[in-house]
Amino acid sequence: MRFPEFSGEWEKCKLGDIAPLQRGFDLPTHQLEVGTNPVVYSNGIMNYHSSYKCKAPGLVTGRSGTIGKFTFISNGYYWPHNTSLWVTTFHKNYPRFVYYFFQNVGFEKYATGSGVPTLNRNDIHKHIESIPSNKEEQQAIASYFTTLDSQISASTSRLASLKQMKAASLQAM
Repeated sequence: MRFPEFSGEWEKCKLGDIAPLQRGFDLPTHQLEVGTNPVVYSNGIMNYHSSYKCKAPGLVTGRSGTIGKFTFISNGYYWPHNTSLWVTTFHKNYPRFVYYFFQNVGFEKYATGSGVPTLNRNDIHKHIESIPSNKEEQQAIASYFTTLDSQISASTSRLASLKQMKAASLQAM
């Protein structure tokens, strides 16, 4: 699927050349000091810490346990936990595009281990995909999916409100 204002071939690249990943940072529970910086674990933001390791924009995915779930940090600072992998640089790519693009790669297929799935970043870095080299096209694609996510979120909230209204109405009967 392409937007009509863009043409040309997409460029084949290794994922490690698009947005390389690195293991997150250790943060034992007893060292966690409650603050405003999100701590991003393999399954998303689970705590907030007084310190940080990275500046947004950021993209984090699970390294151990939950694999293939992505958390995008759009602004501020954050701490990618050692159970995760985080993008060290987006090179010339639009960060929000990389967030949506990585969701389509299928990181889960690179998981190893039987009890607790584990993802080796070196395996992911070798994976080859085609991406638009035009940053404006990346922005257009990211904007399209961001709009869809906003509509889904609004619909989900509306659905939750309607279910609460129904439950309250049934209770009042």
